[in-house]
Order: sequence, then structure tokens, then C-alpha cells
Amino acid sequence: MASASASGSSSGGEGWEEMTLCVKWNGKEYTVRVCADDTVGELKRRICEATTVLPKRQKLLYPKVGPKQLSDDATILSTLQLKPTLKMTMIGTVEDEIFVDQVDGPEIIDDFELVQEDVTDIKDKDVNQQKLKRRISQYKTFLEEEEEE
Repeated sequence: MASASASGSSSGGEGWEEMTLCVKWNGKEYTVRVCADDTVGELKRRICEATTVLPKRQKLLYPKVGPKQLSDDATILSTLQLKPTLKMTMIGTVEDEIFVDQVDGPEIIDDFELVQEDVTDIKDKDVNQQKLKRRISQYKTFLEEEEEE
């Protein structure tokens, strides 16, 4: 469970130097010791040591603290209203458990390896030939007669 150390205040918030927080993840509780001048990034690294969930995969939830404050790794913990009696919840997945299904991905065609006979030249496409014929039929030419002196 969470408890304040002898050197800190038991009320939480500002004024504490050291605190033990209880972090709940995957149905288990982990205790993490933090200092007032630690950042959220340092807290995530300590949670990683206990759970093996990488900091970039962690989302921290804590009562009365906005998710934006806990997502900013540069936030100093003493600026948050942390209390040792409340539990922090962590959402995240261990890197090894993440499964990426490559079969469902889009088919990628390597157009550098297309055989020349598979490639249609732009001038040979039906749409372009129709446009060209239409333009030729609409094009008007005028001849100027030369004046002889």
C-alpha cells in the first residue's frame, strides 16, 4: 500500500520530500518510491523496473490529476496533488506481448520490379488517346498568305 516516508508530509501535495506510491496494473499492486523533485518520466522509469512495461507504453491515471499532467514526462511530481492513500492506475502492455498481424496489412507493390511489358506508356493509354483526338479535331489552323510586291 502507499505510505508517506518519515521525511515527508502525510497529507500529500506540496511539502513532501519522499513518498511511496501504490501503482495498480494488470490486477496486481506495485509499490514505487519517488522523491518530490522527480519527474513523471522518472516515475514511469521506476514503474518500468517493477512491471517491465516501457515508459512509452504507459498511461497513468490518478484521482484529481488530469491525464495531460501525467502524460508530460517533464512535470515535477511535487506540483501534482499526490497522496499516499490513493492508488495510481497504470494502463500499458509489455513490449513482448504486442502482436502485429502483418497478414491484414495492405499489399505493397514494388513498382521498381515491374516487368517492362506490364508497364503501359502514357501515350498509349486509351483515355489519353481520346483526349488527343478531341483536341486535334477542335484545333483550328489559319494560314497567312504572303504578300508579293
